[in-house]
Amino acid sequence: MDIKPFLHQHYLLCDEHENQEACCDKCNEKIDGWAFTCESCKFWLHESCASQLLPQSILHPLHSQHCLYLSCNHDYFACDKCFTLARGWTYKCKVCDFAIDLICASSSTTNDQTSMEGSQRSNQSSRKIKHFSHSHVLTPFYYRKAGKDHCSCLWCEKLLSGLSYGCLSDRCRNREVFFHESCLTNMPIAISQQHFHLSHLLRLYLTQREEEHKCNGCKEQCLILEGRYSCQNCEFNLHVCCATFQPSLKYELHNHDLTYFRIKGYKGNLRCKICHEKIPHEDGSNEGVFYACVQCDFYLHLHCLVPFKTKHEYHRHELILTNSVIEDYSDEYYCDICEEERKPRHHVYYCNKCSFVTHIECALNKLVDAKLDHMKLMKRKETNLKNLKIDHFDHEHSLTFYEVIEQNERLLCKACCLKISGQAYACKLCEYYLHKTCTQLSQKLLHPLHPSHALHLVSIRSIFQLRFLCQKCRGCYYDGFAYKCYLCDFVLDVKCATDQEMSENESEMIEETKRQSKLCLFNQKHKLSFINYAPRRKKFRFSQCCEKDLVGPSYRCSDCGYNIHEFCLGFLPEMQLKFHPQHPVHLLYNVRKPCRVCGYSLHATIGYSCGQCDLYLHAVCAKYSAKEQVTKFEVHNHGLSYYRGIIPYSLQNICGECMKRISYTPFYFCPECSDFKLHFKCARIPHSIKSKYHIHPFVLMNNFVEDDSGQYYCDICEEERAPLDHVYYCKQCQGLFVAHIECVLDSVSPPLLFSGEVYHFTT
Repeated sequence: MDIKPFLHQHYLLCDEHENQEACCDKCNEKIDGWAFTCESCKFWLHESCASQLLPQSILHPLHSQHCLYLSCNHDYFACDKCFTLARGWTYKCKVCDFAIDLICASSSTTNDQTSMEGSQRSNQSSRKIKHFSHSHVLTPFYYRKAGKDHCSCLWCEKLLSGLSYGCLSDRCRNREVFFHESCLTNMPIAISQQHFHLSHLLRLYLTQREEEHKCNGCKEQCLILEGRYSCQNCEFNLHVCCATFQPSLKYELHNHDLTYFRIKGYKGNLRCKICHEKIPHEDGSNEGVFYACVQCDFYLHLHCLVPFKTKHEYHRHELILTNSVIEDYSDEYYCDICEEERKPRHHVYYCNKCSFVTHIECALNKLVDAKLDHMKLMKRKETNLKNLKIDHFDHEHSLTFYEVIEQNERLLCKACCLKISGQAYACKLCEYYLHKTCTQLSQKLLHPLHPSHALHLVSIRSIFQLRFLCQKCRGCYYDGFAYKCYLCDFVLDVKCATDQEMSENESEMIEETKRQSKLCLFNQKHKLSFINYAPRRKKFRFSQCCEKDLVGPSYRCSDCGYNIHEFCLGFLPEMQLKFHPQHPVHLLYNVRKPCRVCGYSLHATIGYSCGQCDLYLHAVCAKYSAKEQVTKFEVHNHGLSYYRGIIPYSLQNICGECMKRISYTPFYFCPECSDFKLHFKCARIPHSIKSKYHIHPFVLMNNFVEDDSGQYYCDICEEERAPLDHVYYCKQCQGLFVAHIECVLDSVSPPLLFSGEVYHFTT
């Protein structure tokens, strides 16, 4: 257990080798199969020989709670200590899925270093992302060569370097799905004038489970829950990575230029148009290499199209067709004829004597004229401008210029969700409208609130979400456009992102966006997330406290699963009820107990309870029960409290006067007896009454809201009143004097006593 794992002083590469001339440095047998090698020392070691030199289990200070066991991993993984890409023998925890490579397993660290690395690991693991380019989660890592070949990015086809992302799932072990961080952040959600489909804009779509689509480039299936660029008018689809390919080689026997394809995970189903044989995998790998004309479904073997050897006037030696040439590990590789950048994993013509490297099309003098393609694109753009039409990434049809003369509240811009006025673009068939200024929004911008990465213009549809939360105003939006960082999940709505008027102290605003959330009402280990919910036409989300529609400043506890308004935080954690003086009631959430007032369960709602007396109340019901004012009726011994909650049809709620069920209507209830209730109409509250607190008589109103302040008070007791409750108000004063029913009735001298039929004075 105390033996440190050690194989070699340098980092070892792990890969599968066939019939190597080198011999194992331990057993002196030839290398054939999986083995370790050191590129600098030419050190070789069989995988089985390496296992004999390593301890079967170790204890590591970075993961001291469990033992780490030796495990063989031929797939790539990210070391949980140094966060670099690794392969081969690893030490892994069987409980926690914690794994480190051999170098990190053999290193000793101090407590401070261990603590710092543990914190770094936590931050790093939380950055796993779900990106539209791939159907599985992508894991971040720092790239280093782990096998005999370098890994390359699927988007730009350059070699990996620095911080990268990859799918380390077992389901993608043969595909090597890796991306540069910069490539993930720069992937567009729409491509205009793509070389294979110049006629229409290609928009990003997510392939759903019930859909079947094939890529028009490589003819492979589009995977479920993976993004594709698509023109739905023409039923044209491209894998995200196939969309980066472009024609490069002229072919005399065909009208169109040909494109070089190198596809990982190739199924081997394509046939060459020259020899009519199936195009095989490249050198026994899972890659397919061929030339294609995507427009005509025209595919050719590489060796049927280009010669194995050729000569060029720029070089005196013969050039040989070579799979790929990587002279050194750098970020850039160039063609020695055109001096333009080349893809390191592509086939090239190469001179072994002089290390002369060139593109295939350059060596054969069959270079595609890029200027001609550019002229075609410009001509099409000019035609569209004359017709006053544009293509937009968020809509499948072309948008036509449209000027709104009269404002119409139904016409809302799909980008900023504001009313359409003045110049705009529209698809009247789909009732899709955009302000002209919104069509000119920048596709990418840098914002001071998120300086680490660029933000990309997206819509709700394009990011495959039901809503997004703006990190600046904390607004929750169910429609419209936003600027998003895919790596950090940072989102700003278009209004906040394009607002040029920053606050006087920008640092204060940045700190405000990073402010700590409030703590959960029921578990101090949980945090409440602040959300500013935008109004919606259809109400579907309610506060679990007051049971009203969630609009405006609100909080959510994702762990407990409840939403509350900001003003709902004012509900007391403990309350003393007049009808229950023995014990206070305490706030609680989600119990399957019936409420004493309305009879309905407290499941998935916030309420109060007295655990000793088996008393349970909804928060709203407790608020009505806590009122000091009650109304006396002859039909019952105790004072009754007014209630206006949402009480559905129930066999338990029966009016004590008419003996009919109480459903969706205000009523009076007895807080002490809990089983006596009275319809509001059966209480026969006088329609008009005179009080000593006002010179004019009061009129009974169903409810009264004098303004949009959100705070309403009784002009007699000066306590807050609910805006939707019944009230008495002065009609002659035009609502300047409003009061609780109980306050007005108590102010009548002598007080009134209601019998249900008539009301009379009592002495």
